[in-house]
Amino acid sequence: MPAPASVFDDLKTMGLLQLLLAFVACMAYLLAQGHLLNRGGRGWAGALAIGSAAGFIVMGRDWTNAVVLIAIAVAGIGSFTAIVWLTARAIGIDRGAPPEAVAISTALVAEPMAVPADNERRPIRGSAASA
Repeated sequence: MPAPASVFDDLKTMGLLQLLLAFVACMAYLLAQGHLLNRGGRGWAGALAIGSAAGFIVMGRDWTNAVVLIAIAVAGIGSFTAIVWLTARAIGIDRGAPPEAVAISTALVAEPMAVPADNERRPIRGSAASA
């Protein structure tokens, strides 16, 4: 049987535990590569990703097919990240806050709202002061 066919046959025969380990490995890898966690959290996520990937490989029928599946998942995540990064660079989104948020926050800092003096304040409708 050709190699790709045996890899796809392993995909069809995976159990629930092996699928869970693959899911945890992929999600922990994403957390380890992203900036959602601090440095320590990314280290723990990386360790969880490696441990889950190792468990996935051990649980597989053929360890070589499991390694190929892990490599395909890592390559797919990397390709997706590269496409998103290139798209963001192409449309001019810089890393960080969107340009609209930066413009709004600088406008608020540059021109603070004026606070009326005590004699200019109007009473709140329906309050005891207006009665």
